[in-house]
Amino acid sequence: MFESDEAFVAALQSKLGSALLVVADARPDGYELLFARGDIDGRFRPDDFERLHDESLLRTEAREDAENVFRTGALDFALYTFDEAVVVHFPDEDGALFVALSDSDVPLLPTIELCAEWVGTNA
Repeated sequence: MFESDEAFVAALQSKLGSALLVVADARPDGYELLFARGDIDGRFRPDDFERLHDESLLRTEAREDAENVFRTGALDFALYTFDEAVVVHFPDEDGALFVALSDSDVPLLPTIELCAEWVGTNA
């Protein structure tokens, strides 16, 4: 359980160090950047995260369609891998949480569990 957004970001920073690039969360009025590493601050905009979520399989209707097609339970999160980053995308009732990581050697499963815990307590 996290007492605040800051506590969640601090837990991610403790686990990931400088590999943590960005943390963006859905808010009633759009996405809010909870964290952006100093050297990439300004590269990501909240509108970008909202657009990505709206166009993804994790959007409510698309997620339900995917769950019905695969018949393997709820779609919990998506993982996107890029040349220079890994992005974990978690849906929640109002939108989603995005966490971008710069290093492929980060402890991915513990990071996913930490994010899932935060989404579960904030959805």
